Amino acid sequence: MDQPGSVRLAKRMVELGLCSRREADEYIEQGLVKVDGEIVRVLGSRVRPEQQIELVRSAAPLSEAPVTLLYHRAAGDAAAWRTRINADTRWQDDRSELVFLPRHLRDLHAYGAADDCGGLVALTQDRRLLKKLASCEMEFLITVDAAPPRDALPSLKDGKLSRQGDRQLRLVMPQPAPGRIAALCAELGCPARAVRCIRIGRLALGQLPAGQWRYLQGWEHF
Repeated sequence: MDQPGSVRLAKRMVELGLCSRREADEYIEQGLVKVDGEIVRVLGSRVRPEQQIELVRSAAPLSEAPVTLLYHRAAGDAAAWRTRINADTRWQDDRSELVFLPRHLRDLHAYGAADDCGGLVALTQDRRLLKKLASCEMEFLITVDAAPPRDALPSLKDGKLSRQGDRQLRLVMPQPAPGRIAALCAELGCPARAVRCIRIGRLALGQLPAGQWRYLQGWEHF
């Protein structure tokens, strides 16, 4: 129940001239607001006029810039990536200074591992990056029971298929249409047992653990 005379924390911050209403909600989400010396993270929290409100100034300023995330989809994980990305699944070695906010999940477009494929997924809000990602070369490793000999592999108009070993094929092409890899392997008589995207453009999966994600850094380019 609301206490008599209380107002929403975000509204009170605006009244005190600490920030705009939009900034207030984001500062609260980031854990940058103290009420009587205690961090408050819950949007919609209410305060009384006599309570002391402090904005932690040491954090980096908020940015409206669109974000891009790199996610390692675990093999066999059929769940949507939106259910997997949160503050708890962020890679501990992510060197970005960005603070994770719910708005970073809005209007994201996905490229990379899809269907039953595991591996690297690029997720971006950046409209300027969308066209580049759509044409980016992607690299997939395909596990099969027995790889066909090199001279039995077809020549692809939109990519390159090669033999990596007795049980592995390598496919390089832009984002495959849904079911394309499975159909290609079926035509070769060697159904795909596992498919993993290990590279998108110039960015490799690297050490990013399965089921975790990180932000794309400013110096990284696809």
